Amino acid sequence: MSTEAQTQSPPVAKTIASKYTTRTAEAKALVTKAKNSMGESGNLRKDIKTDVTTALNRLFELVKEGESKKKGPEILVQEVTTEEKETEKKLKEVIIEHTRSIQEHTQKMRDLEKALEEQKKENLERVTPLSYAEAVASYGTDTSRTPGKRTVHSIIVTSKEDTETGDEVLTRVRKAVDAKEGWVKVERVRKAKDRKVILGFGTREERQKARDKLERNDTQLLVEEVKNKDPLLILKNVLSIHTDDEVIKAVRNQNGEVFRGLEQGEDRVEIKYRRKTRNPHTCHIVIGVSPTVWGKTLKTGSLHVDLQRIRVEDQSPLVQCTRCLGFGHGKRFCREEVDLCSHCGGPHLSKDCADRLAKGTPCCRNCAKAQLESTFHNAFYSECPIRKKWDRLARSAVAYC
Repeated sequence: MSTEAQTQSPPVAKTIASKYTTRTAEAKALVTKAKNSMGESGNLRKDIKTDVTTALNRLFELVKEGESKKKGPEILVQEVTTEEKETEKKLKEVIIEHTRSIQEHTQKMRDLEKALEEQKKENLERVTPLSYAEAVASYGTDTSRTPGKRTVHSIIVTSKEDTETGDEVLTRVRKAVDAKEGWVKVERVRKAKDRKVILGFGTREERQKARDKLERNDTQLLVEEVKNKDPLLILKNVLSIHTDDEVIKAVRNQNGEVFRGLEQGEDRVEIKYRRKTRNPHTCHIVIGVSPTVWGKTLKTGSLHVDLQRIRVEDQSPLVQCTRCLGFGHGKRFCREEVDLCSHCGGPHLSKDCADRLAKGTPCCRNCAKAQLESTFHNAFYSECPIRKKWDRLARSAVAYC
């Protein structure tokens, strides 16, 4: 009987083992079975049962710990490795995409730089810098250039008869000139005070032809030429210790390339006024010169005064009032009673303007009065359209050539 039991026990163990998915579950089942078997054995001593039970429990704990140590790290490492591989894959894709984008942008930048260099070379080869006088002289053929610096040569016509009105004088002028015949070109015509009519011409020759014909065809008309003003230059950062006479003497004596070979009376130099600079030891000096001296000086771009080489620029004859911000008069002759802000146009100084201190958008008072759309600039802005209009008018009375 015992022999049969021994021969049949392995299949029983095999059946039990096949029921469990893990070794821990199988060990627990075996411990339970062993405890039950000891409970059924009545002839075993109590202390032996206790020792065997303790040993079985300890054996189960060891199997359990061993199983957890064996499987736990493998699962953790596998999970971490999979996650790292996935992250690494995504990072590689992002890096590849960014690298491709950077390469494309770099190539575009190189192509753009190359195109700009080629365009720059082409422009330098095609465009020859013009002097100020050349720009004025070429106005009639180049419509892209601003007409603000064109000189108008004018005559004033009035009647010997005190009873004639301005309209009657203008009618006499029209009949005497008879410009419809095409022999002369009149650039401007306007009536002035005291029954005077002012005619403007593009050249001195046109003016002289019109004057001769007026005097020949109508002896009741009085004709007078308007003498154009000399152009202005500004001498930058001249030492303030020099007097006006010293500056004029130095300009004439130290700049032979400008004053050499001039006709009589063409060496005119007159100090107009001085402007303060941030440096208390220097100032800007505005001088009036003959058209010939003006043109030669701008071509050289500088003048020598004593121990200095002075930068020279063209100076606009336009006067802007610092009180009302208008044009054509100075503060001394202004009719406004309070100073107006160049930033917003309000009745206060610009330094006290709350809008300017808050970095608000400026509003040009002159453009706002003219109801222009573009008013978002300071009243002293050099590109202000109203300023440009007045600058053209002021320059029309100046002889640049």
